[in-house]
Amino acid sequence: MSTVLGTDVGAMRGGNIMYEKIPNHRAIQWHKTLPFATSFWRSLGLLANTFAIESFIDEMALKTGKNPVDFRLAMLGEGEHQERIKKVIQEAASKSGYTDKASGNKAMGFAASIDAGAPCAHVVEVSVKDNQIKVEKVTCVFDCGLAVNPDQVIAQCEGSIIMGISASMFEKMTIKDGKLAPIIYGPYEMALMRHTPKVIDVHLIQGVDIPLPVGEPPLGPIGAAIGNAVRRITNKRLTELPMKLT
Repeated sequence: MSTVLGTDVGAMRGGNIMYEKIPNHRAIQWHKTLPFATSFWRSLGLLANTFAIESFIDEMALKTGKNPVDFRLAMLGEGEHQERIKKVIQEAASKSGYTDKASGNKAMGFAASIDAGAPCAHVVEVSVKDNQIKVEKVTCVFDCGLAVNPDQVIAQCEGSIIMGISASMFEKMTIKDGKLAPIIYGPYEMALMRHTPKVIDVHLIQGVDIPLPVGEPPLGPIGAAIGNAVRRITNKRLTELPMKLT
């Protein structure tokens, strides 16, 4: 992409702050030439940017003693996009029975995003045992407008969620002796079947009467939702991806 367009424009996806009632905010993108080649990635910057923004929004809700869902709704403005975001947030909280209170080593985490005009909200149920994070259930509410093939849309949501769990909790590359490592799949850690949530509950909303992008927008909130749940269990805010407690 950078060869064709001169910059990786996809890196800014998810970087615009959707909460219009926050009075003082701005989003800036810097272009940096990297010493190694990059390639294709599902959702590009959406996962990482949403992780940063929604973790911060969640922390503000905690610091002010507000319910994270109510806090988000209060920060959204008016207009079609804002109303559609409100709807997925409200539906996700309702469908999941969301609570911001931890129960022992278990808690729910909430996050939302909008990408390519398609808003999505996730509620994850997470457990922590022996410093290992386990995603037990994900409730996803997604508004892609007119869902031409609802079963395929649900499958895309499930795939995005599983890939997002892998990227948020396992996948990592480092620079060693001036080179990227690892460069083979053996030592490259990824989510396995046992890391897949027992339940992925997807609900579709038709907010507009045209079909909107489906393959990538549902990936946005998953990392932040996991981190927000872990924050309630451990009282620790994880600020790096992949998320690790040790």
